[in-house]
Amino acid sequence: MKFIFSSFILLLSIQLQATEVTFIGKIQNQTVESVEFILQSNDLIQEDIIYLARINKKNEFSIILPIKHPQIIRIKTGESFLRLYASPRNSRIEFEYDANAPSTTLRLKGNDIFNNSFYNSFSRSFQWNVEKWETYEMGGLKTQVTPEVKRMAVSYSMFDYFKIVEQNRMNALSYLQNSSSLSIDFYRFIENEINWRYETNKIAYFLFNKDRFSVNDLKRSWVRYSLMQTADINNDKAIPYPSYRNMLNAFIHYLHLQTPVETKIAEAYHTFIRVNLRGKPRYFMLAKLMLDNYRKASNPNLAMKNIKAFKRENPYPEFNESLDNIFGKKSEFLSQKNAPNMMVMDLNERELWLNEYSGKVVYVSFWASWCGPCIKGFNESAAFRQEMENQGVVFLNVNIDKREDIWRSALSKHNIIGKNVYGIDLKQANDELKITSLPYYFLMNKNGKIDYLSSNKLNECREDFMGFLRE
Repeated sequence: MKFIFSSFILLLSIQLQATEVTFIGKIQNQTVESVEFILQSNDLIQEDIIYLARINKKNEFSIILPIKHPQIIRIKTGESFLRLYASPRNSRIEFEYDANAPSTTLRLKGNDIFNNSFYNSFSRSFQWNVEKWETYEMGGLKTQVTPEVKRMAVSYSMFDYFKIVEQNRMNALSYLQNSSSLSIDFYRFIENEINWRYETNKIAYFLFNKDRFSVNDLKRSWVRYSLMQTADINNDKAIPYPSYRNMLNAFIHYLHLQTPVETKIAEAYHTFIRVNLRGKPRYFMLAKLMLDNYRKASNPNLAMKNIKAFKRENPYPEFNESLDNIFGKKSEFLSQKNAPNMMVMDLNERELWLNEYSGKVVYVSFWASWCGPCIKGFNESAAFRQEMENQGVVFLNVNIDKREDIWRSALSKHNIIGKNVYGIDLKQANDELKITSLPYYFLMNKNGKIDYLSSNKLNECREDFMGFLRE
């Protein structure tokens, strides 16, 4: 999806926190009525924001744009693109170009021309700008590189590839360092872009050749090729920049290759992000992972399991707002599954089915007499369970011991709060829930759907249960 604004509406809609930058242009050989200014969105949704500037009879156009951070703006005329650097420190950018060859005919005017003059020559010298990318996609995240980088990765030896990638970085930095009259913010912007792309390109070799490397090879390569050494992984201020975010995707992809796990890939990525990132990048990537898995990979399960915990822990309100815009404040978007039905037997030997508790909030705990963590969990949450049971929550404790007498013997030794039952027919539950270890729980809301709590610690979920009871 793209968001499009007309230039005459734009003046009324500019946000006050953004700096206004005026663009004044003149174009030759135009075949369209307007020029598209395409801005980067630093929101989680990461959709292009397009503003339209109408071309007058003199082939001139002007527009005022809200620029929140340094960035490269794409200017599209027909099928041709021109790119200009803009920063909140700019106030006015004047230029002319030919629609048939935008970058080679660009002529800049005014006082602040050095940054864009450099960028125009730099990007052409190093083939910096492409419209089509090669993508490595896994776990709901995408790492993108230029077609040339992928071509080298799949056809060159490791030695030659890394030699070329390193030389390209050094040439780009030298080109930058030997230039004069550049603003400090622009210099840092290009320097960061060089390093972010460099680290991404290094990791790309392993991504596109992953079948050639063992886990030990990847661990040795991390040190040998100094991966992620020229860039700060946890840079709060870098979140708005696509190249930085792309590098983070590559980093998480590499961690998965280096640390293969048996869990679902998206869930493994969620763990890698929580363990290896911190600050704003951690919460941005966690939210992005949930969003991308839902919107692009048709996988809502990750958000279903983690969104409440995320919103509880996340200190950055803008990320919660983005999640709410997509999911709804109560996560109504989630197509929750029906809770699996099961037959159990209570202490009076009466057979029950789970669906008999329809209309109630039911917390189902699977446990066994030999499961020490299960017993510990029951003991630690006893007071909380009693409190919530008094409020109307049903705690259904399903024992899966091989024999009924073992279950009854265990109950005589432990005071387990809730309705204690013995599992008789758990086939559907096993098939749908894939129970592979204990303790294991799931929550059934009043509508008979599986729902999720905001914490793995039951004692921290009072507000969740009260919310379920109110629904």
